[in-house]
Amino acid sequence: MTKAIGVQFRSGIKIYDFKQKDDSIEIRDKVLVETAYGEEIGTVRYVGKKVGKSQDTPLKDVQKVLTEKDIDRLKRLKDDHLGYADIFRAKAEEYKLPMKLADFEFSLDGEKVTFYFTADSRVDFRNMVRDMSRQVKKTVLLRQMGQRDEARVLDGFGACGRPICCRSFLMQLENISMDMVREQYEGTRNSSKVSGICGKLMCCLAFENGENKSKGKSQNAK
Repeated sequence: MTKAIGVQFRSGIKIYDFKQKDDSIEIRDKVLVETAYGEEIGTVRYVGKKVGKSQDTPLKDVQKVLTEKDIDRLKRLKDDHLGYADIFRAKAEEYKLPMKLADFEFSLDGEKVTFYFTADSRVDFRNMVRDMSRQVKKTVLLRQMGQRDEARVLDGFGACGRPICCRSFLMQLENISMDMVREQYEGTRNSSKVSGICGKLMCCLAFENGENKSKGKSQNAK
């Protein structure tokens, strides 16, 4: 039996398993791992998951746990290149691509920069990414994300005054239905009361719906 950690990347809510070598890795640590996009930095969401040896693909190792020095370096890299956001917007306008920049980040070695953006539909940005790579003289990746993922990346506070759920503790985004709204906000016709900062129905509706069902089962069992 192998132990795994769960790593979440900025571009989405999905969590991926990587091999846990020892017990020194903790939840919320930043780690460097190898993915289909090359080396990427992710956040540890769980540790100690037991994985059977019968799975088809062996788990990849964690290459490095980021130190405070590494995290400071990444922040300085971004602060020193804030103009990259303007380059992205200018190129999107030049190529007439309806892309809205959410954020960007550097790789640990500073040689790769990843831009996260939203768009209403799939975007063919191949010419734009080549042009940007030539201009900034670095490897450029463009990653499209949904509106709910954008809110998680940008962070913020919900109507309750607490950090948004998708950023603070939810491990996956559930489909939210109007039935959940009717059950918890009976009589409301104001969509703004049940919408998060992303403009979609609030993630906590699904979480609270599950909690209410669990409480109902417990009460029925007594």
